Amino acid sequence: MTTTSKNTPTLLQGLGWWNMYFIIKIALFLQGVIDFHPVENFALLLLILFPLRQKAINVTRHIVAVPLAVWLMHYDSYLPPLDRLWAQTGQLLQFETAYLIELLGRFVTYQVMIVLFVLCTAYYILSKFLRVSVLVVATMMYISIPQQQTAQTVVAAPITNQQTGTAAGSKGNMTTTPVEINDSVLNNLKADFFERESARQVNFSADSSNDVPFDLLFLSICSVAWDDIEITGLGDHPLFKEFDIMFDNFSAATSYSGPAVIRLLRASCGQQKQDALFEPAPTQQCYLFDNLKNLGFEENLLLNHNGVFDSFLDLIQKNGNLQANMMPQTGLTPYQKSFDGSTIFRDKQVLNHWWNERLSSNSDKVVALYNTISLHDGNRIISANSSTSMVSYKRRLNNLLDDLYDFFQTLKASKRNIVVALVPEHGAGMRGDRMQISGMREIPAPTIVHTPVGLKIFGEGMERIGDSVAVKAPSSYLSLSQLVANILEQDIYKTKRYSPIALTKGLPETRMVSQNSGSTMMEVNGKYYVTLDESSWSEYPVK
Repeated sequence: MTTTSKNTPTLLQGLGWWNMYFIIKIALFLQGVIDFHPVENFALLLLILFPLRQKAINVTRHIVAVPLAVWLMHYDSYLPPLDRLWAQTGQLLQFETAYLIELLGRFVTYQVMIVLFVLCTAYYILSKFLRVSVLVVATMMYISIPQQQTAQTVVAAPITNQQTGTAAGSKGNMTTTPVEINDSVLNNLKADFFERESARQVNFSADSSNDVPFDLLFLSICSVAWDDIEITGLGDHPLFKEFDIMFDNFSAATSYSGPAVIRLLRASCGQQKQDALFEPAPTQQCYLFDNLKNLGFEENLLLNHNGVFDSFLDLIQKNGNLQANMMPQTGLTPYQKSFDGSTIFRDKQVLNHWWNERLSSNSDKVVALYNTISLHDGNRIISANSSTSMVSYKRRLNNLLDDLYDFFQTLKASKRNIVVALVPEHGAGMRGDRMQISGMREIPAPTIVHTPVGLKIFGEGMERIGDSVAVKAPSSYLSLSQLVANILEQDIYKTKRYSPIALTKGLPETRMVSQNSGSTMMEVNGKYYVTLDESSWSEYPVK
């Protein structure tokens, strides 16, 4: 009879409760929620199963395995790299505790806790009758077997030959060349895009300084995209029927507020790379408000917040070359509490306050920027029952749209000459996807940068020729700058007539290329590709 020393370890005694870790991973992988890297996962598996004699070393092995398992779960997920989270640590520390708890709750919901409880109970019972570890390892081996790959599709990637002079109205001659989509092709397309964009700009005629005076108001709204409007069911709000011109395919080009407003303030030049936004613009001509100031417009700046978070106010004044000081907020009543605990004022109150000041001023014509964060994730309405920002988003969005609609009626009643442009910074990311939880905007996904941009013309006796127009071509800030230049060029307040079709004729098209620090998203033939290291690309999981 053969005997075994009690100090000799038994080979592969099983994974124990580590089975739950791998069962959850297998389930998520089969649902398409995460990826599965065989080499790394089997390395962790062998670390856990490797027989050890000393109990202390065995305990240490499991302690070491825990952070490795957490890292591997993130590595298998489609979430952004951990270094992007560390880069945001300074901002996270400014969030209120309640908001941080809410963010954690989006990762670990009560439904997830119930499922985990059921799985743990089922495992505990089944482990009494089955060798669960054997089944888990066998399943891991099965899903690690490479599936039969179909031949890589060859698609026609559009290569745009745009005029590179100062004629920003050029739509470009679109040609297509059949190419295989890979890292090299996408890197070349990105480089070609920015090279061509660097040569595009809008010129404003000096003669426009003699136009009949009117005001320009840009409504810069944080956290609303077409996707958010669809989710909340507010697409039929009467505000959207007010606009003379709507852009159906506008790219905000980023998913963060500071860069978005800088891009708006630099709208008279083609799209710049993300890091170039924090350096002086290539030419003074890029600065939209500066161009308008040269035509006699006085700059105004109004916010419904203090502009302190992430140095927002300093950022747009410096990098957007905005010379105006923020309108005082004395006498305004707090409406919301921000994600960082600061005060937010109601939009209609801020806008009416500015408009009353405008009516009493002696300025011939004004160009104003209004920035609102009423929809920012984490905000709470002060007078309402406490609820998560996700629950309150629809209410806050409806309030904002109501406020803007009421303000439009005020402008109509004033009979003053004013052009209002709705230009959201980015969406709220309400839907979320496999790479980002709801409310996360680290990657500028198409559902976040596809924003509702519109323009409305007010004035006594103004006659619109024809119906409102929906601009369906891919557009961005350069189109908006050109649209303003067209309004000035046609001197519509002198003729008292305007045609949306004529105003939108020849607007420049801009491919959807969006960037944040550390990520770039690009649309090619209806598909979206993302790079997190500026060299290797993968198709973005839109749904």
